[in-house]
Amino acid sequence: MDRQQIIQQIADHAEKTGLSPSTITGRAVNNSRLYSRLINGGDCTTQIAAKLVAYMAENPPAETSEGAAA
Repeated sequence: MDRQQIIQQIADHAEKTGLSPSTITGRAVNNSRLYSRLINGGDCTTQIAAKLVAYMAENPPAETSEGAAA
């Protein structure tokens, strides 16, 4: 997974959950500045990327009563 894919996954998850990207990275890897750093050309280890992906998979967007994502 490359940097741009990680950025996109975080942004998509943020939009679907109503959380900010920095909140997601803060909760996932205890680094609320990670998203900003990625946007500005920084990178992260494969271990950090795996933790981010796992966090997003374990914390999907809430479902509404009709079954659609909120």
